[in-house]
Amino acid sequence: MIRDRRTEFDLEVRLPFADHWSPIIFSITRCHLRIDCFCWLWVSWRSRQEGLDVSIDKIDAPFLHSVVIRSLHVKSIRTDALHIDLMATQVQVDLNFSRILLRRRGRAIRNLSIEDLHREIRRENPNVRGITKSGWGTLQKLLPQQCSLRSSEMRVQNGPTLILLRNGTLSASEIEAGRFSAGELMIASPWLRQTFSQLRGASRWDANRLTLAGLTLARGLDLESVSVDFSRLGSQQVRLEFDADVFGGKIRGNVAHEWHSSRYNWKVAGAATDISLAQTSEAIGLTDRFGGLIRASNFTVRGNLAHPADVTASLWTEVTGLTWRNRTAEAIMLGASLYNQQIQLQQLYIKQKTNQLTLSGQASFPAKSSDWLSPDFRGDISATINNLGDFTTLFGAKSGDFAGKLIIEGALNTRARQLEGNLTVEGAALTLFKTAIDSLSAKLKLQGTELAIEQFNLKRKNDSLNAEGKIEMSGAHNYSGALDTRVDNLVDYLSGFRASAGKSTRPIAAEVQATITSNRWDACGVIHVPESSPISFTANFPLRIGTGWSAFQLSPLNVTLDFPSIFLGKMRQVFHPEIFQDGILSGSISLSQTLQHPRIVGDVQLVNGVIALRWNFSMPQPKTWISWFVGKLISRTQAKSQSGSPGRRRSSISRRI
Repeated sequence: MIRDRRTEFDLEVRLPFADHWSPIIFSITRCHLRIDCFCWLWVSWRSRQEGLDVSIDKIDAPFLHSVVIRSLHVKSIRTDALHIDLMATQVQVDLNFSRILLRRRGRAIRNLSIEDLHREIRRENPNVRGITKSGWGTLQKLLPQQCSLRSSEMRVQNGPTLILLRNGTLSASEIEAGRFSAGELMIASPWLRQTFSQLRGASRWDANRLTLAGLTLARGLDLESVSVDFSRLGSQQVRLEFDADVFGGKIRGNVAHEWHSSRYNWKVAGAATDISLAQTSEAIGLTDRFGGLIRASNFTVRGNLAHPADVTASLWTEVTGLTWRNRTAEAIMLGASLYNQQIQLQQLYIKQKTNQLTLSGQASFPAKSSDWLSPDFRGDISATINNLGDFTTLFGAKSGDFAGKLIIEGALNTRARQLEGNLTVEGAALTLFKTAIDSLSAKLKLQGTELAIEQFNLKRKNDSLNAEGKIEMSGAHNYSGALDTRVDNLVDYLSGFRASAGKSTRPIAAEVQATITSNRWDACGVIHVPESSPISFTANFPLRIGTGWSAFQLSPLNVTLDFPSIFLGKMRQVFHPEIFQDGILSGSISLSQTLQHPRIVGDVQLVNGVIALRWNFSMPQPKTWISWFVGKLISRTQAKSQSGSPGRRRSSISRRI
């Protein structure tokens, strides 16, 4: 719809020989009127085809002069189409009449000048109707030989992504270089939010290609050139190329977009070299600064992210000298590709001094969001770690918690929620969670939903732990297996029974064997007390994976303990403070029901017992049946004790519990 505020057109000829010149003047006037009307009709016709409402205050179209459109307002009508709102105070168009009327080669518009342009383009739904193919063809035909924009404002929004330009000015020509400036350029998206101010650069318009050069976006970020190719705009294709100096390095890339088809409508390719991570983290404003260099990187993407089945991509990156907090890595290399819904991890290589880790594999790109929890994956791992402490700090572990040498080899395959694969681990001179381990050897095998521990051997000095078994990886996580451990000195592992400072204790050896069937432990063992008869015990209890101490206290169990003769004087320094000075303890104890409410049955005999009175046995509610039993035993011993040397009592009792 076109509206014109002009209501009349006056023509008065006051020249000599008016009768002779009047036909010529009338013809020129008619041409003026025809150009004026033609512009009105053409704009009205094209706007209706694109679903736009165009309002023009006035059109001036003098014969053989530029067409001037005043107060132009273009707005989309349809709610189901791309939202367009365009306003300009004045548009001046210099038409090439020889090109238009005689259909000669060249551009239909020689010069296009727009003042106070305000544009808003918004797409909230990716499926809404946009500009038609013929509309894009018309826009390409209207590309001028030279153009200028003054005081331009632009707002482009596509879903959550927003681009905002304020106070933009542009002059571009095929003959000479122009200028570009912008008061502010803001880019906001879910992954990036950045604002650039006071941009200045040169511009050039050549063969339907607009080039901006010499733009300083931020400190350390210079855009040497960016070119937008509109030569195939009529075929609904556009191409962008850029070359930038980024934080000591360079990035070159090109982006091609075609929207006439829903498939393969994005093509992105780029390369980066020698980018400083320290300058990058400083410019972004990260609290924890990174160090290192992106030595080289190449990436490609082709397709439409709305149709992931058709997307192909590749990435190769090499990072050297990476530092972050106390984490360091000499080199990290990553190579991956995506094709035909298959993710190929060509290599993930991490080198840290004498440590090396290599991962490779292949995974199927999930077709549904629910399949992300159970992807199909096949991969290989190989690691030679000569300093486990340095390597684990790379992943956030505390310094000193880990140390030693570790070699890992294996393969993993997952398909239809079934795991298959094997893993071999060999370690020497290890420290795991601040616990010293001389050697570690393990062989693991995954088959279906079951993890088989074919071999697990752990040695620390003369202590050893051997285990084998199976664990269900789904459902109730039931497990079964066998365990055999031997310890030279049990005191090293019982922090609650340490000797007092400056005193050494004789070792207390122990042997434990256990058989586990569906989470139920059936264990037996022997404890060798110095110069005493061995203490034997059995235990039967359930223990599921993930059971806490509170839940374990409520679980049923049966424990038996037999101690024919324990010479307390030989092991008094095991306890701190010292409880028993001398005596012979013998008997047997049976514990059943639960730890929270135990039933204890036994026969205990103490002969010639000497107890230190300075030991305070007044204790809060006991947490284990051992503290409860010892407390009761000492109480009854003191009640029936006989006077002895100062500071201790001697007694001989026999007690059935």
